[in-house]
Amino acid sequence: MSTIASLIVKNDVLCFYALNRKIRCNLLNFFMKCITQLGSTTFAISACIFFLLYNRHMGIILVLNLVVSQSVIHLLKRVVNRPRPYKSLEWAIAIKPPKCKYSLPSGHSASSLSIALVLSFFFPTLRIVILSFALLVGISRVYLGCHYPTDVSIGFLISFAIFETLEHLVLI
Repeated sequence: MSTIASLIVKNDVLCFYALNRKIRCNLLNFFMKCITQLGSTTFAISACIFFLLYNRHMGIILVLNLVVSQSVIHLLKRVVNRPRPYKSLEWAIAIKPPKCKYSLPSGHSASSLSIALVLSFFFPTLRIVILSFALLVGISRVYLGCHYPTDVSIGFLISFAIFETLEHLVLI
């Protein structure tokens, strides 16, 4: 492994350790289990239905963004085959571990950012609040032991790239 790659892996594990082990408390356990749901399949489908009814154009953009980003995410999960941290690190704490055994990239993180980017586009005055919730979802995935920080970052990058592509193709 190259020096840069080993440095990335080392820092990934250090960041994972800090979020997964160092700041643990009952209040955070409860909060993170709740906030992570903003990236769940159930929440994403509910958001799509709600926004299709509320504003058809916004709902269609949201559906497109989620379908394309999640397709890329699930394809990459099978290509990369990175095991989840609670499977690889004996000291990792996992709260409600997911059924999917692949870690990279994070689907919850990508889903939450996909929703946040579309909502931020249509409600720009709420952008900081909306994007903060997506960031909290990403942090929750590491805290809960489901993902490494790089899994979350790559999930965010995929979601952002797809939103930007759709914005240029569809929204403008």
